[in-house]
Amino acid sequence: MSKKNIIMEKAIELFSKKGVESTSIQDITEACGISKGAFYLSFKSKDDLLVEITDYFIKKFIAVQNKILDDNIPVDEKLPKFFYFNFKLLEEHYSFISMCMRENFQPMNNEVIKKIKEFNAIQHEALLSIIHQTYGNRGEQLKYDLLLVVRGLLVSYTEFITTHPQKYNLERLADCLAEKVNIIAEHSKLHFVTEQLWNSISYTHIEEMVSKEYILSLLEQLDSQYKEMPLIEESIALLMEEMKKERPRLAILNGLVSNLENLEDFSLVVFLLKQYVLNLQTVS
Repeated sequence: MSKKNIIMEKAIELFSKKGVESTSIQDITEACGISKGAFYLSFKSKDDLLVEITDYFIKKFIAVQNKILDDNIPVDEKLPKFFYFNFKLLEEHYSFISMCMRENFQPMNNEVIKKIKEFNAIQHEALLSIIHQTYGNRGEQLKYDLLLVVRGLLVSYTEFITTHPQKYNLERLADCLAEKVNIIAEHSKLHFVTEQLWNSISYTHIEEMVSKEYILSLLEQLDSQYKEMPLIEESIALLMEEMKKERPRLAILNGLVSNLENLEDFSLVVFLLKQYVLNLQTVS
């Protein structure tokens, strides 16, 4: 494990116990058995550390969404699996997530806020895909209402679990919540949120992220981290070369993405590349 990852893991452990505000850089360096100088070789500041931790958790959630969106998963299993894997991640990182909710932690770091907004946009797009795959044309008018129902259930039950800690049957919980969404999808006659209303809200829109420029910037950031892994380094280089072309070839993009999709660090760029390919297919 790299020194950077060791620092992050110890910081998450300390934040879980003491809270973010009450944990100092000295607390973290003492827990890691390193000097402050060694800390600053990995992170510019505590704020920079928080950005990296936010990115760490976001990549985990996006990796889960990428698996659920895979065509190999039957459509009737996608929604239960969405709930299950989200609650499984909560279970695995219970102490830290419950601390954030307990303290109503509000990040003031602009980069953290930006990443959270981007993640929300990605989760919205993933949920719209899951809703379309699950309900097809039946859910078309209701899709934004259903999206808010799913997110509302996820947030409210996450809050319930963090305030009532015990061992839960997550598969039963996921099936119960998916059943509730199914009932609304099957029997609801009215919808409230239209596409026009949805797009008028000042969310970060996925279109801003599914662009050559943004995807290339992510690939450039990752490129420097994989110099000692030839297959990954070459895949990144070929992806960047292909993305810079006026008309990137879909078969090449799909083939190169398959080299990266099992690596958690690449979960965001894999999701965006798949959306980019879908957009190209729609245009052509």
